[in-house]
Amino acid sequence: MGRGLFNNLISNLETAGNGLTDNRREGFDLKYKLTDVLKCALSVFFFQHPSMLDFQTKMKQKRKRCNLETMMRVKEIPSNVQITTLLDEINPDSVSGVFKENIMTLDKFDSLKDFRCLDGGVLLALDGVWYHSSTEIHCQHCLQKTMDGITTYYHSALAGTIVKPGSTTVIPVSPEMITNSDGEVGEKNSKKQDCERNAAKRWFSKHADEYKQLSPTLLGDDLFSNYPFCREVLDCGYSFIFTCKEDSHPWLSETVKNSFLCETTRKEWNGRSHLNYVYQWLNGVQLRDNKETLLVNYLSLSIWNEKQNKRTFYNSWITNKTITNENVVLLACCGRARWKIENEHNNVLKNHGYNLEHNFGHGKTHASEMFCLLNLLAFQMHSILDINDEDYQKARTYAGRRDEFFNELRVVMHRNLFESWEQFIVYIYTDPDDTG
Repeated sequence: MGRGLFNNLISNLETAGNGLTDNRREGFDLKYKLTDVLKCALSVFFFQHPSMLDFQTKMKQKRKRCNLETMMRVKEIPSNVQITTLLDEINPDSVSGVFKENIMTLDKFDSLKDFRCLDGGVLLALDGVWYHSSTEIHCQHCLQKTMDGITTYYHSALAGTIVKPGSTTVIPVSPEMITNSDGEVGEKNSKKQDCERNAAKRWFSKHADEYKQLSPTLLGDDLFSNYPFCREVLDCGYSFIFTCKEDSHPWLSETVKNSFLCETTRKEWNGRSHLNYVYQWLNGVQLRDNKETLLVNYLSLSIWNEKQNKRTFYNSWITNKTITNENVVLLACCGRARWKIENEHNNVLKNHGYNLEHNFGHGKTHASEMFCLLNLLAFQMHSILDINDEDYQKARTYAGRRDEFFNELRVVMHRNLFESWEQFIVYIYTDPDDTG
């Protein structure tokens, strides 16, 4: 199951790299192809080995070959400084299509079917994420905020990931960088800074057609539950389930309060307490008090601890999906799955080995953005392999925790030369004392 998938994913990145326009002058710097630069930078994140390039260079000097050659198909290994310099000239948009290609590769293996959990489509959660901040290091694309006279420069991105209720596996899609245009950095222009909502609009203009065949339902927080964005989502053929807060939707909230709501309940034992789930909904509600409005469907969920007689959870959403007794539980479950982009995506990237907020190299234009994109790409590749590569799954099971797995990768990668990815990953879970 899925053997050979890793090579397909590397081929997708190579195709993107080969399609880049190389504007470098003729000379020594052309020794390093942009495709090799992308693969070398990716390898640092994929194997979670900050000193990867140095170790592989030493291995090549000693053995005439190295694992970056045999597994990643790298011909020449640039230094860390050279990688930052060369990535600085690559616009992330010119590479971001590889995310879609990887997902399409996974779909060809028929491994996305389990993620098609709502009306035959996937759930696609959106959320903003920081990946760099400094009071000193900055570039023309940095966002900024000033507090108590101290200016902090930072980068962020609109991340998207395919999620599924009840699953800890998430599959990142192409991100959209939240970045100031040239000349917009400065206190006097702070109000013109880019934002998550604008990034979401750009994401749609660039990527909506790429993922349309997945029949996505977008999940997002209250920031996205506004008329212009909901209208654009529907016009692109997508569906949505967005958090809807009462104080930001006074017209809709007033309508809900003065209407008869459909309601259903269910009970659940969580091992400690009996919980009462109360679902309420209303179809065909105007989103805003305006001639140009949109009819949406309102849904809320309250969870009560029966013993304590205390409400332990409450949230409300709007959706274009018609709500019925038959699907209300599923729709609420899908709406709650939005949190997975924060827990299984943002949190993992920041606190479980990927070190997303670390400054791997800032550059003057795109280096910081490219390091973020390649970090997300490494995470996507890990997720895809974990879904569909049998050898990868065995290696993960053998190593146990995520951090132990990547410790195994680093140690084995450093000490041994392998002829292929397949040989390498099988070695991870094979007992060296097992001669049978």
